Amino acid sequence: MAHYSANVDVPRPPEEAFAYLSDFSTTEEWDPGVVEATRVGDTPVGQGTEFRLVAEFLGRRTPLTYRIVEYDPPHAVTFRGENSSVVSLDRVTFEPADGGTRITYDADLALKGVFKLADPLLGLAFNRVGDRALGGLCATLGIRQPVTFPRLTGRALDGTSYELPADLGTPYSFIVAAFRREQQALVDQWLPWLLALEQGRSDLAVYELPVLSTAYKPARSFIDGGMARGVPDDSARARTITVYTDVPRAVRELGLMATDTIAVLLVERSGQILGGEVGGYEDEKAERLAAALAPEHTHDRA
Repeated sequence: MAHYSANVDVPRPPEEAFAYLSDFSTTEEWDPGVVEATRVGDTPVGQGTEFRLVAEFLGRRTPLTYRIVEYDPPHAVTFRGENSSVVSLDRVTFEPADGGTRITYDADLALKGVFKLADPLLGLAFNRVGDRALGGLCATLGIRQPVTFPRLTGRALDGTSYELPADLGTPYSFIVAAFRREQQALVDQWLPWLLALEQGRSDLAVYELPVLSTAYKPARSFIDGGMARGVPDDSARARTITVYTDVPRAVRELGLMATDTIAVLLVERSGQILGGEVGGYEDEKAERLAAALAPEHTHDRA
């Protein structure tokens, strides 16, 4: 059996790092040894979710099926991978560190049957593969949020069309981007603080941005109509702008790593992103966003 353990610090909050890495299909983006990676099914990532990977190891392309056997967001996730020749157990833990996250990756790999003859070479090869993967992970998660908000076309639940960020009507806007219906609970955690801040400033507006795949666009009237019926408040309908787009591209352009949580972005009317947080409301996150508005960005402009 071979064991690999290493850690890396990345400038991403634990929630975002966890959401990205717990979706093991992302390994194709950061692990040079993974040729293909897909998630089995389309349900949210969680306990029991499976992934199919094709990895290059010891000169061979090896397909493996991984299953999540531990799921403790945003603290730890463990994957068990197996095929006819190997068994792999990969545990990833996340802890806050210097404004970002320290990711610790522990992996055990064992060969089966006649492949055990390669055991003397296994440890050396496994460490080399692990170091390359951690290097790729650090490079990927080290990318910070973009400087400007991407161009997106949307329509509010009150029927108003928007070209974002050009049609933002105030000098500063908080845009809360969500990707799944169940994430509304996270959005609702933020709204009391955001709306109180909006009420006290004439230069600030708050928008909710459900981001959906273009595959659903033919049913837009039905989907948006259902949303509107569930939102009786006129102001809430006016601030909720649905966007039907290429979701993976939008996620990348928003500087996010995954769709498993929401993002709260502070955007200037020019499109410049002044700050951002992911996941549910926390006082520390709110303080960082408020600091992005003051003092140099605080202007009482109607």
